[in-house]
Amino acid sequence: MTPAALALVLALAPAAGSTSTSGQVSWDSAAKAARAAVERAGLADSGSQTLAERAAAAGLGRAEVVRVLEDMYTACNAAPCPALAHDDAAGQLLDLLGEIGLPADAPILLRLDAINLYKAERALEAILTRAMADAIPKARCAAPTPGEVAAARLALADFAVLRRHGGVLRGDAPTAAELDDLAYFFAAIADAGPVVGGAVEASPGSPLTPAAPDPENDRLAAAASDARARGDVVGLVQHGRAYLARLGFPGPLNGSAESHWAWGGARYSYVFRDLALGAELLGDPTLAGQLYRRADPGGGMCGTSVSYRWSEQVRGAIRSAERTGDCRVAVAERLLDVDGPRDMYPKPAPDSMDYGPARLASAGFDVARLYRGALLTAGRDAEPAVLRAALERAPEPLRAAALARLGRRGPEAWEARVHAIEGFADVTGRTALAELERRLPDLADGPRQRALAAIGALADRPSWDPCDPDEAGLYFGSMSSQWSRHVTSLGGSCDTVLRLHEAAPLARSLTAWLADENPETREAAAAALGRIGHRDALPALRARRSDRYAPGGRLCDDAGCRPYFPVREAVREAIAAVTERSAQDARWRRNDRKRPAP
Repeated sequence: MTPAALALVLALAPAAGSTSTSGQVSWDSAAKAARAAVERAGLADSGSQTLAERAAAAGLGRAEVVRVLEDMYTACNAAPCPALAHDDAAGQLLDLLGEIGLPADAPILLRLDAINLYKAERALEAILTRAMADAIPKARCAAPTPGEVAAARLALADFAVLRRHGGVLRGDAPTAAELDDLAYFFAAIADAGPVVGGAVEASPGSPLTPAAPDPENDRLAAAASDARARGDVVGLVQHGRAYLARLGFPGPLNGSAESHWAWGGARYSYVFRDLALGAELLGDPTLAGQLYRRADPGGGMCGTSVSYRWSEQVRGAIRSAERTGDCRVAVAERLLDVDGPRDMYPKPAPDSMDYGPARLASAGFDVARLYRGALLTAGRDAEPAVLRAALERAPEPLRAAALARLGRRGPEAWEARVHAIEGFADVTGRTALAELERRLPDLADGPRQRALAAIGALADRPSWDPCDPDEAGLYFGSMSSQWSRHVTSLGGSCDTVLRLHEAAPLARSLTAWLADENPETREAAAAALGRIGHRDALPALRARRSDRYAPGGRLCDDAGCRPYFPVREAVREAIAAVTERSAQDARWRRNDRKRPAP
């Protein structure tokens, strides 16, 4: 162990017989000290300076911030103080610690997180993100060389692109241009780590058939959980590893020996995530990366928070890759852009601390080309029998070679893994409209529906004209608690928004998909047309108001309950959206006449 690593371990070990370094204090005095520190540094004030800059000017350092927070925690333990969770000063100090703290400050943040201060978790992730940023300049991160691309191209002689022919999916040889993009992508992800959350254990177990309780397993798992709650990172790692070892770790786990299942999945998955965090804090990014990728974010009887846990694991996998010194391990995860646009979720951090593809672009990767290459693997996430049948339809000699490749390498479903359809739309903007529209006839049903949704998201017409100087608005697109790959709408700016003469041909073109044999495609087309908001789509939409597809069940709202016809519902909503937006057509045309000729 290096001296620096040993110092970090000692810093993260708890003080003997105490969870605080500052002794017992009353809640009133602790809260008063917190308010005084906040007021001294002006942390609650608005302004252009960051919290770190204000604190530095006021002489408020991280050691004092940690001490004040530790006093508040200790006082909270000494007497009931539910006000801590709502204490503004504590929240502002946590925000500051996120900007200036170090991994050695994790113990107090873990203690505060254990009593449900969500800002403590956010501060800890900010600290780890800055640690990643510090590692980035030393990490290997270079775009594929011509030699690497050439080698990847040779290795793709047996790769088949899936395309529809007469409504049937078939494997085809890529064109020369497609092969170039595929080779670039495959060269870039040659060192990619395993898919996050995709590990298959030897026996994953099931919440429906839990094993008989094992007292030693229960003791070790409880000890790991308790260590985390006390801020004892060393104890967390020690007990977490011992618990997992009883299930077979570091080899495949015997999950059928697990007796405890939470709504969100197996106890061992929760320990995986806690142990990953502990390993990251103790300076073992290799182990941390393996665990962040291996934990199952779901696996329980309830899907609540699966997206949240998965995105946390993706960020952990990216941080671990950078801190091991190789960004290429996490190229696929960066293409997901799990945090979305920085202007939508502002953070007081430089671009180098972003978890998206900006890091790759700054290192010389052609990000649009990465997405184009991944797009050519669309449809390969189909059921194994469906994928195999499509490859069996390929002409010889490609057929035999593609089937053999499938046996060796698996489905290679990279488009689904990196959400390339949405990523391509987000990164290339207007270019993606024509490109995705061109690909629609070739795509399998699932990717086709996502492509329609991406087109709609790109071309989404705001309810106000961003080119009208007399109107003002903020445009954020749709929001959801479930993660989905963000697509930046063109409608947020006068420089990019589709004008009526541009939206019209796009809307007319997409109306053909309202008659598709697949009802989910018809539904996706209706939703996209509603977002485009052009009146030329109204005749085709009105013709689908009696769509017969009914999967069963009833739809209930304020108007009562009725049989569920999802395409009809999408059409009804689209007609309402187009009608509402079309009321602004005259203003949009007047604004167009006022604009200078390009």
